[in-house]
Amino acid sequence: MKEKIKEYSSLFVFLAAVILGMFVNGIENTASVSTNYYKSLPKVIIDAGHGGFDGGAVAFDGTNEKDINLSIAENLNELLKFYGFSTQMTRTSDRAVTSKNEDIRTNKKSDMYNRLAFMEKNPDAIFVSIHLNKYTSSAASGAQTFYSDNFEKSKELALQIQNSITGLLEPYNKRTIKKGTSAAFLLFNAKTPAVIVECGFLSNTQDLNRLKDGDYQKKMAFAIANGIINFY
Repeated sequence: MKEKIKEYSSLFVFLAAVILGMFVNGIENTASVSTNYYKSLPKVIIDAGHGGFDGGAVAFDGTNEKDINLSIAENLNELLKFYGFSTQMTRTSDRAVTSKNEDIRTNKKSDMYNRLAFMEKNPDAIFVSIHLNKYTSSAASGAQTFYSDNFEKSKELALQIQNSITGLLEPYNKRTIKKGTSAAFLLFNAKTPAVIVECGFLSNTQDLNRLKDGDYQKKMAFAIANGIINFY
């Protein structure tokens, strides 16, 4: 598997150079180079789920979902920027994306609407939210990608990310992409193509051990980035 990751890493270093070359060649004859260049970059909003007062799911050993979400999101941000994407993160530290200072319910509602506002302000972007799963049974394992039913492209984005994760990291994973329900606020109200990537189960010992590993977090980010590139 390490050899496969290295192989793909080399390939995408090459592809990144090609993509950037295409962008540069495409703007050589424009009057305003910088303006046209930045308009041509694919844009991705990276959402690290939970944060601050909202720790998300908690593993039996006390591991908080919010911390792993942020680490994977930060790695994904670095990769996509390297590949030439324009990125924006909903949070870059252990904080909630809330503009309130009231009770937890009010703060949570504010947090969700503020994340949704990132989509409203960037109608030309795709939205990728990073989360972890938890279930009553410890047998459940593997990453799974959910998509918004508001945009047809959301399903294709989810498919490419899911296929990339299973192809590079989890060949044993038979989970399929699923349409987000009204319970998934951001997907249900999405203003742009949007997906939630549940990167594994904190309730599964094997998944938990992998997700806590910094190298594995980077590999997961790489697999997600690969899926985004395939989507474009």
